[in-house]
Amino acid sequence: PEPDRLVAAWGTAPQMGLPEVNVPTGLFEVFRTQTRTLAKLAAWGHTGVTLTGNGGDPERVDGASVSRDFFSALGVAPWRGRVFAAEETGADNAPLAIMMSHALWQRRYAGDTSLVGRTIQVDSRPATVVGIMPPGFDYPNRAQIWTPLYVDPAAFNCWCYDLVGRMKPGITADDVARDVMTIADNFGLTRRDVFPDAKPGGSRFIAMPLSERIAGDLQRPLLVLLGAVGLVLLIGCANIANLVLVRATARRQELAMRCCLGAAPLRIAAQLLTESIVLSTIGAVAGFGLAYWGIQALRRLPPDQFPRIGEAAVDPIVLVFTAGIAVLTGVLCGLAPALRASRLQLHDAVRGGARETGGPGTRRWSNGFVVTQFALSVVLLVSAGLLLRSYHQITNRDFGFVPEHVLTGRITLPYPRYDTSTTVWAFYNPLLDRVRAIPGVSEVGLASRIPLTRGNPQNAVVAEGQEPRPGQPVRVVNVRIVTPGYFRAMGTELLEGRDFLPSDNERSPRVTVVDEAFAKHFWPKGSAIGKRVRGPSDTSATRWRTIVGVVRNVKHNKLDEDTDIQLYEPFTRYAVWSNYLVVRSTVSPEEMTSRIRAEIKALDPSLPFYEVRTMDEAVSKSLGVRRLTNLLLAGFALTALILASIGIYGVISLSVSARVREFGVRMALGADSSSIRRMVLRYGLALAAVGVAIGIAGSFYLTRFVQKLLFGVAPFDLPTIASVATVLAATGLLASYLPARRATRADPVSALRAE
Repeated sequence: PEPDRLVAAWGTAPQMGLPEVNVPTGLFEVFRTQTRTLAKLAAWGHTGVTLTGNGGDPERVDGASVSRDFFSALGVAPWRGRVFAAEETGADNAPLAIMMSHALWQRRYAGDTSLVGRTIQVDSRPATVVGIMPPGFDYPNRAQIWTPLYVDPAAFNCWCYDLVGRMKPGITADDVARDVMTIADNFGLTRRDVFPDAKPGGSRFIAMPLSERIAGDLQRPLLVLLGAVGLVLLIGCANIANLVLVRATARRQELAMRCCLGAAPLRIAAQLLTESIVLSTIGAVAGFGLAYWGIQALRRLPPDQFPRIGEAAVDPIVLVFTAGIAVLTGVLCGLAPALRASRLQLHDAVRGGARETGGPGTRRWSNGFVVTQFALSVVLLVSAGLLLRSYHQITNRDFGFVPEHVLTGRITLPYPRYDTSTTVWAFYNPLLDRVRAIPGVSEVGLASRIPLTRGNPQNAVVAEGQEPRPGQPVRVVNVRIVTPGYFRAMGTELLEGRDFLPSDNERSPRVTVVDEAFAKHFWPKGSAIGKRVRGPSDTSATRWRTIVGVVRNVKHNKLDEDTDIQLYEPFTRYAVWSNYLVVRSTVSPEEMTSRIRAEIKALDPSLPFYEVRTMDEAVSKSLGVRRLTNLLLAGFALTALILASIGIYGVISLSVSARVREFGVRMALGADSSSIRRMVLRYGLALAAVGVAIGIAGSFYLTRFVQKLLFGVAPFDLPTIASVATVLAATGLLASYLPARRATRADPVSALRAE
């Protein structure tokens, strides 16, 4: 309800290299109790749970830990059951309660109405199902399970949680951002124990309407596509108006006779407009069928790439809008012929209508329509060309890993059954040995996070000899915990030093591996090998980590973004419950997945192997939105090119038909067929050239709307523009060729006899 009042908020720290910063529960509680702009404020964090029992295989499902006001802030009530009670706080000693999505309830539990109030096994713990959410509700991030978030007002160590709130009436997202920054500033200045470096005006928070936050990167591509559709619509209007104008010109004598028999000029204009509207309406009805088919195809796209694509439909509002566009385009397409028909010179039309198919006024209108089509086509083709070049730049850059023949999947060990590093290693070490022994496997590794997956653990880092002065920001880096062999399995090149060894464990000196960006940031003129780093609060001499290796930069978040600096820690020193298994092999993904699941089941039958995919699939998914945008825009540009070629063909045909006697006289006076052909081709090329010139000028302004979608290509790229100009010039010549050939067949004898 009232989605325009929902807002998402988060912090930012660009001076530390952090475009987004979540909040700890302690700071959330401060915001919740002191906000003046929000009627409700809630916090949530990503989570996942393993479901067992009910006769099914172990299943890992996405979920969220949410504060008590989460559902009331969104204005969503359970479809069955209730929300979390006061005693269901999410604390370790509190009873575990969950709320379930309608889709999961239907799929795994067959819509069992007695499930509410029953106990099921979640992460090997008993949990009570207290509510079922309404159909279609899956916020955030397609969640299927919601658990209570334990809000500790004194906790400031885990900056892990997102904020969502409902604004009071009359409040904007900017008001919320200012409110949150003021609260954060005041709190930081009074709690130096928590924020020792706080200063007035030092907080930076961003607030955004929740709908825009969910749409994310899709908003700009969709607006670009909407603009492309508008341009194609204008080109279609110009094209059909041109063809209707030619048709009306051919009917000059008929229309003149109607006027002579008593029809008023306005009646003639109304007749032509009506014919145009009928044609556009028939086209719109056919288009509705195509739209329905297209929507069905779009709904098959992966929902994790296109939020809420499964809910796309041709609804009544869209139909009414399209019907209005149909009427409007009908009027626009019939306007020029109607105006021409209302100003007929009856004497000339009745006497010479059979002899003339067009005059200077008609040609001016037609020429203008063709120039418009070519100009708009240039904008579309340039935009499509820029995006295609960007796509080529991305797919041909160095990802930092080799995606071919790599299978990945995730394993999460339930706590507290795996509660120590000993029990964690006792599972993962035998698993690595078992998978490594599968025929066809060349490399195996584990990592806390792998490229192109959700989540980005970060830590502040200080380099030895480069400790920041008081008040200076500390550099924050991404942290991955990996096993020996992970870099080889992922295909990440070791540039300097060595990989982790099994002996790099909790009893040995601390070591770390960094990427190129990390090494160049801290030691731009020397080698990073042998240098030491630590956390800013790790003052003990034993907390220094010695850099033993430097690996190639890896695109961890998005393939079209610059690399964030990475620090890798040895798995053998930490107990990481949830990890990604990375396997490089020559075995098919289906067979390898089956073999891995069998090995996991042999060690622990309650553990699922989930989020299974190849790295080729991960790369393809990462580029899904960009690829679809390119495909659709290229399709629109091709449509525009075809329409423009039809337009110029129609105009040249009209010109040739109107000048056929002129060509006959020229040939009777000695002109050869090649000179007639060149004359017609020059006419077509001139129209195309004027349209291309205007389109290039327009591209200077309009291509900036796709600038944020470009990568490695300037908005005004000369090779792209030159290619588009060449293609359109060639199109103009080809479309003019058939009329030019027809002009050379004019009969001089018939032309002289007619004159």
